[in-house]
Amino acid sequence: MKKTMIYLPNKLHEGLRQLAFEHRTSMAELVRRAVQAAYGETIDDIRDMETEIASYVKDPSSSISLEDFIAEQKLRVPGRAKATRSARV
Repeated sequence: MKKTMIYLPNKLHEGLRQLAFEHRTSMAELVRRAVQAAYGETIDDIRDMETEIASYVKDPSSSISLEDFIAEQKLRVPGRAKATRSARV
């Protein structure tokens, strides 16, 4: 775990302090929970994307076209004309 310092407006700090007291936890734990709730999924998505990009860079033939993906997933995309299946990239 890394230590970091943040500055909070007085009113927010006091509210957080009271909430931590009421929940018998630390202000730091409340901040960690809030950051995880707000950004945790986004961080996971970024990590997944980085993994996928690395896989593509290593072997571009592993990808499929958008049209093939739509067909495989049996998706309906409004305003998109059906295209014939294209060859893999």
